[in-house]
Amino acid sequence: MKQIRIFRRYDESRRTAYVEIEKWFIDVGDILDFDLFLLEGDYSEKTIFLPKNTPVDSNSKKEMDDHRSLFVRQSDLPVYELFVDKVVQSAARNEKMPITKKAAVIYRQASVILDEMFENPEELENVPKSKTVVNTFIGTIFSDKHAIESLMKITAYDYYTHTHSINVCIYSLSLGSYLELNSVMLEELGTSALMHDLGKCRVDPKITNKNGKLTESEFEAMKHHPLYGYTIALKIGVHDRLILDGIRHHHEKLDGSGYPDGLMGKSITLFARIIGVCDVFDALSTKRSYKDRMSSYDTLMLMKKTMQNHLDMELVDAFIRMQQHDDILSAL
Repeated sequence: MKQIRIFRRYDESRRTAYVEIEKWFIDVGDILDFDLFLLEGDYSEKTIFLPKNTPVDSNSKKEMDDHRSLFVRQSDLPVYELFVDKVVQSAARNEKMPITKKAAVIYRQASVILDEMFENPEELENVPKSKTVVNTFIGTIFSDKHAIESLMKITAYDYYTHTHSINVCIYSLSLGSYLELNSVMLEELGTSALMHDLGKCRVDPKITNKNGKLTESEFEAMKHHPLYGYTIALKIGVHDRLILDGIRHHHEKLDGSGYPDGLMGKSITLFARIIGVCDVFDALSTKRSYKDRMSSYDTLMLMKKTMQNHLDMELVDAFIRMQQHDDILSAL
């Protein structure tokens, strides 16, 4: 299994490297073979949060969930990976696994598939792989009333193209489900959202991986990615017009100032408008090299106040109602 996110933080006094982990895999009753740490803003080592070989009880689990990030020593990463692999392998046969833990397993599996898709974007198997991921998300959403909340909790906080695509897929499916789209439309919407940034693989990696804001010329190059993604999708056998429109038009704006086709208003299809809202929300609420993440509340307020001419405000309002309905907003 590939590790979704590896962030190294250093304790300057001890030169010890730490790795951020996916805390949702850890549950009450687990006995870990590695120490767990909380790190403060300056990344200095605190008292060990949970020493190894200490059973996780309900109190430590609650405190764990209340903190955004948990870390292990980099030297313990192989042990942590082994622990996660065991959780993943047991998920299919464990019907009593908590929904948050199951959501973390699904997210990790989706991340592995997205890695493969971006490494080989023109592979014909990418379409069935995408639908497998999407249908797993859909099945999870419909299997448990808390699934949407759980899936949204475990979305990555730091921006990477692959995890961004998964996050946008989760948000889009959650919003589509809230809007009561049928299962066929949800599969199409989820597939479009998962593949919406696939065209970035055709953009110079120096631009997509730049640690800072793009220059004007770099942004012009980046603006080609919806067309690249549309072309790749056609090449690998995507023929559904709604899926293709979502990929091609997720950066269109209601006032016609978007790209690549300058569409206006409702000439932008529903899928593209949904993905557009979810794309902006995730881009603003995740951390970049040049900016901190915004809270979900601040992100939504910014979208409401400054993007009236760009985003479908009916969908933004529905997105807000969905999060309030499931009591998600305070958890993100």
